Formats: sequence, structure tokens, C-alpha cells
Amino acid sequence: MRGLKKSKWRFIWILPIALLGMTAMAELLYLDLIDKEMETQGKKHLIVPLGKVKLLCVTAFLIPKTRRIGFLRCAAYIGGIIAVDWIMKEPPLPGILLQTFLWVGMYFEVPQFFYLERTKSRKHE
Repeated sequence: MRGLKKSKWRFIWILPIALLGMTAMAELLYLDLIDKEMETQGKKHLIVPLGKVKLLCVTAFLIPKTRRIGFLRCAAYIGGIIAVDWIMKEPPLPGILLQTFLWVGMYFEVPQFFYLERTKSRKHE
């Protein structure tokens, strides 16, 4: 890939990663806003474990050698956000936007990650 100019759109992943990181820190610091929201849903005991999972996803994404697995973890986590919003009858648009930004950013960051590898077909004897 030498000589190829990388797209400026590859940094669009910063938005979902920053939001996941900030909410992870808010959950780990036990901020009142998060505390009240989770208490109304009866899930107050899950605040810190969810914060740890989110922080692990973000950290894996930010380390270049683990970016691919971090991407998959973040995509799965955001997919869970969309599913929970859907179940709770809330609009899933924020999760859909985060997921879109993450996928588009990753496509421009590492396009080879999305290519299918051709395999040689075996002829049955």
C-alpha cells in the first residue's frame, strides 16, 4: 500500500470510540446521570461491569495491533445497544449512527479487512 493516499474519512471512527470511552469512564466513576438511568431500569448492579467491558473494547480498538478484534468487540457492543433500545421501545437511531460511523471508519482505515479471500475450489473425484 505504499504510495497510496489514505482517506481522511478513516478517522470517522473517532466519534463512536470517543463516546464509548466517555460513557465507560462515566460508568466506572459512577456518575449520577448513569446511576439514575440504570436504577430506573433495575440494572444498577451492572454499571461497573458494563463500564469495564466498554473500556476493554475501546482499549483493544485503540491499540494498532489489536484494532481488528477491538473493532469486532465495539461493533458487537454497539449492536447490543441497538438491540436493547429496540426491546425497550426506544428509537435505536443513536446506536445505528455509531455503528455506521464505526464501520465506515474501519473500512477506510483497513480496507483489506473487508475483502473476501478467494479460495481454490476442489473438484470432487
